[in-house]
Amino acid sequence: MADTHIICVSGTGIERRQSLGALITPALAEQARADTNAWIKSLRRVPYGGLTMRNRFRYRDDSLWWFTELYLQKMRQLDGAVLTVLALEHAQADDAPARLIIEGADATTAAAALAFGAAHGVPTDIRGGAGAPPRMFWSGAQVGVTAALSRARQITARALGAGRTQPAPSAIAAFVHTAFWRGATDPDGGQESYIGPVLDALARTAPDAVSLVGIGPRQNFTSRRWWDAMATDHDAPAIRPIESLAPWAALQGSMALWRTRHALADAIVAGEGIRDAAAFRGCDLWPVLSRELRGVAQVQWPWSARAVDEAGAALDALECHTAITYAEAGGWGRAVVLEARRRGVRSVGLQHGFIYRHWLNYLHEPDEMLANGDDAGFPAPDQTLLFDHYAEQHLRSAGAFPATRLAVTGSPRLDDLVARIARLTDADRQATREAVGVVEAGQHLVVLTAKFTEVQEMLPALIDAVRARPGICLAIKAHPAENADVYTPYIDGLANVALAPADADLARLLAAADALVTRNSTVAVDGLVLGLPALVIGLPNNLSPFVDAGVMLGAGDDTVGNALERLLYDRETRTRLKTAAREFVEQYGLRARGTAAEETAAIILTMGPH
Repeated sequence: MADTHIICVSGTGIERRQSLGALITPALAEQARADTNAWIKSLRRVPYGGLTMRNRFRYRDDSLWWFTELYLQKMRQLDGAVLTVLALEHAQADDAPARLIIEGADATTAAAALAFGAAHGVPTDIRGGAGAPPRMFWSGAQVGVTAALSRARQITARALGAGRTQPAPSAIAAFVHTAFWRGATDPDGGQESYIGPVLDALARTAPDAVSLVGIGPRQNFTSRRWWDAMATDHDAPAIRPIESLAPWAALQGSMALWRTRHALADAIVAGEGIRDAAAFRGCDLWPVLSRELRGVAQVQWPWSARAVDEAGAALDALECHTAITYAEAGGWGRAVVLEARRRGVRSVGLQHGFIYRHWLNYLHEPDEMLANGDDAGFPAPDQTLLFDHYAEQHLRSAGAFPATRLAVTGSPRLDDLVARIARLTDADRQATREAVGVVEAGQHLVVLTAKFTEVQEMLPALIDAVRARPGICLAIKAHPAENADVYTPYIDGLANVALAPADADLARLLAAADALVTRNSTVAVDGLVLGLPALVIGLPNNLSPFVDAGVMLGAGDDTVGNALERLLYDRETRTRLKTAAREFVEQYGLRARGTAAEETAAIILTMGPH
């Protein structure tokens, strides 16, 4: 939205031009996320011929609503429309324009701006940008095409001598995302650092009990090509591709739904209540909502039905009594749990990262957890194994999870991080400080851990604050998914700001640091356990609850320098944060247990069939 501009034209023709992005404060973005979540959730009750959306659209005996909400959240188009309306409300309050001109808007922003103008009686012109809305044809067609190609891949593999044997029955099937599985744990993050130690613990106790089932594409979306579904892979023999367990015959149901996707798209936008459900704060956002609903029917439902078919076939082939997933709240996870429930197979969800308060995947109303006719309700795993009681409290209060389906077993990744830090010596810490630019005695090392895309707007204020304080050295730990070079224009020529090497060990950086700065990184939560104070910028954000609880310090752009000084030099502030953090860690059981993987494995092994 930074490239979109709003021109407010007064009654006398005076124009005021401003970036739409400049109108979107963190507080406004926070409101937009909450409002969008509420809007999405409300759609499940929209009537279609006497049935609600949840009951009307189904695959087998289960509601397709569980996948509908995921698509609407993932595509972020409803978020964009809501954010545009809220931003224009602020522009109207400040400037009372007689006319609006929107320049460089995408299709969603343009539609929302026109809806706002119509609702408020303000003539609105769209100039440049906009363009055609995204086309769903090829995305929907790919679901069927890749289903056929992936089966061809299995035929090719058998012809080359691979996959000749029938799958041996396994007591436990662990579903892992092939694109992100590298065969070894990544100590600084990634899904393997959460599930890898658990699988190792299972293997030590029951060596032949677990089969790994690879789900999803072999490459992540940033490097994927259409023909990758056809390619064979002999590099990961421990993982059995789900396509090898789900022959073409197993996909007949989902392929039948896929062939009717256009009729389903017509049906989902034709209910008697859905047109009225497009209203947001008096603005008619039907052009956006109808396009997204068609995408649900043409893309999400065929993909979801195929995932359901494949998950069911895999469970049947392996004859397992327990299924494990570390993405239980996403599309694949829901498919696995649905099919496990259908077969009386026990299901286990493993927490694989911090559960943010606005993450729709984990937000459920009480009625969603209840059966509704033939629909057995939200596919919650029989057991969701969590890092701490903070996550447990959130799932019980915001997710309506029954307490009997939740258990706290700790975080294997945190156990590993704490153990690695404990092995470091003072000489190790000093070497790390020198490697990132701490050259003067008494200089404080502050580590920035954040995604550049999230911290970019706050970065100039942070850099200026550090530039003015030579007693502080700022080391930037770039996110693994981003190119560290994006920081160079901001820090070039500064003696007390440096980029940590791309392969810098997080444990060593945290052990050497005096404080952390972040916007949303869960490393700040690790800092609570480690006794490392954190400054959170760009509030409100995902870490706002921790700032509100007094266990992290918060700052706006205009106070970041003062906040850094308080964090590093003010004894009262540091003591207060340390005391509050210690009490918080004890209250919610955030401490490293040292045995998280073993405790998790023990619960899994005690779960037999229903």
